[in-house]
Amino acid sequence: MKFDITEIEELSGDKASIYSVVIDGQDETLLEQFFNDNEEYKEELSTILSKIKTMADKTGCRKCFFKEGEGKLADGVVALKGGKLRLYGLYFNNTVVLFGSGGYKDVRAYQDDPSLNYKAEEVKQIANKINKAILDGSIKIENGEINDEDWEDYE
Repeated sequence: MKFDITEIEELSGDKASIYSVVIDGQDETLLEQFFNDNEEYKEELSTILSKIKTMADKTGCRKCFFKEGEGKLADGVVALKGGKLRLYGLYFNNTVVLFGSGGYKDVRAYQDDPSLNYKAEEVKQIANKINKAILDGSIKIENGEINDEDWEDYE
């Protein structure tokens, strides 16, 4: 899976930078797809958007906003909840978060819903690639930003 990391400037603020990814061959970020795919859940989307803007503009990406442990131990995969709607992402620190995709969770575990499981697994794959690149130094999280200019292996 090839992808590009992109800052969502209209959601980023003084306290935190908000990122998503564009999968090779697609036009929208996973975050944009999430909002478009879940338009019917207006109240839940509004809650999630409000949390993102609060993090970006007021509080930073405090861990209390997220449900941790959505991926493998210590991989940083988290969920941002709005009612039963889940937005999966990758938590880096108080100033940087990358959001992937998600959906409506009306089951006990996301693994019980094929669509939600696919989206969570996709974020876990992205997290795995980004975490490896952080370890080898080709991606750096610094000064509230993701610096990926040295990262060439997107596959």
